[in-house]
Amino acid sequence: MIHVFKIMNGMDRLDPYNIFIFPPNNNTRSQSNKVFKGRCRLDLWRSVFSQRTVHDWNSLSERVISSASLNSFKSNLDKFWKGERYRLP
Repeated sequence: MIHVFKIMNGMDRLDPYNIFIFPPNNNTRSQSNKVFKGRCRLDLWRSVFSQRTVHDWNSLSERVISSASLNSFKSNLDKFWKGERYRLP
C-alpha cells in the first residue's frame, strides 16, 4: 500500500495513469482516488502488482488516502488496519 500511495501522489517516477485504470468521472462514493480492476483473460495478469493492490486500495478510507505525507499515511494505515482487523492472506 505504501508503494501505491507513492505512485498516486507523485512520489515515485511511475505514472499512475500507465499502471491503474481510473473511473471516467470522479463520482465515487467511498474515496477520491478509486481505481478499477481490469479484466484478466489470463491467470498470469491476476498476479500483476496493479491487479493485486486494487481491492486493498479501494477498501481504504478517505482519511487514509488523503494523508498529507508518507509518514502520516503509514500511521493512518496502521490505525485503519488495526480497526478493521486486517489479516494478510
